[in-house]
Parts: sequence; C-alpha cells; structure tokens
Amino acid sequence: MSKELSPLEVRGVLLPLHTGQLLIPNNNLCEVIGYRPPETGPESYPDWLLGIVPWRQRQVPVVCFDALVGSPVDSVGQRARIAMCYSLQDNATKPFIGILLRSIPHLVRVMETLITPIGEPGEFGPMIASQVRIGGQEAWIPDFDSLEQALGETLQPS
Repeated sequence: MSKELSPLEVRGVLLPLHTGQLLIPNNNLCEVIGYRPPETGPESYPDWLLGIVPWRQRQVPVVCFDALVGSPVDSVGQRARIAMCYSLQDNATKPFIGILLRSIPHLVRVMETLITPIGEPGEFGPMIASQVRIGGQEAWIPDFDSLEQALGETLQPS
C-alpha cells in the first residue's frame, strides 16, 4: 500500500553535483545513465556545455551546472552519471537536456514546511532560479527556461 501525498507535497530529486546539488521535480527526470564522454562541439561552446551525447536516437546536450556557478569540473569521477531531464519548452528537436552528476541522485519529499529559500535570487548566475534548504541540505533550483534559451542560441545552426 503506497502512502498518499499531501496536497502541499511533491516528489523531488536531488541531483548531486561536484559543488552542490540541484533540486528538480521528480517528473522532470526521465532517466539516469552512466557517464559517457560527450562528443565535443566547436570551441565556441560555452564551458558549461560539455557536448552532445547520443541517447534514444537523439542528440542530447550535456550541461555542467558546476561551471554555471563558477566551479568547472576538471575531471569526472568513476561514479559520475548523466541525468536525462525533460525539456520544459515544447521543443520537438531537443526534448531532453543531460546534466552531469557526481553520483546517483536520490528522491526527496518536498513539503512547504520543509523547504526554506536562502540567498538572493540570481546570486549564483542566470541559470539558477533560487537556492533553498530542504531537510537540512542546501540545493539550487535550476532555471530550465533560461537554460533552454541559452542552449537554443548556442546550438542553433549557423
């Protein structure tokens, strides 16, 4: 018998990065895959765009959120993963975004009483909507709209 969610509760996922973690809704995460080196693109790619990974007959851009907050990752560990997340915009050509993870993510219950905003909006860059404390842990909430817009501009064919 499964436990019902209260009206003010959602399932979330904490995605471990090298310098922190992201908090996203569970239904935004499609799959977590083992790390594979992305196919790098032109040198004009920003440092946060690691390249493209083929997955499910699609070419998925892989993003390093550590680089977005000013801490680029020098090396990828043995436990690294890529979180394949659904695009929030209705984009038939790029319906997924890959996010480089330090290790396996874990589920959390997000309730209004357990989550507290900390820091100032925009403090960690344009791709981070806010920073929160949940269950004694700090996490960033990504701004997927800004990220998808930046990806669209970067990956747009010349």
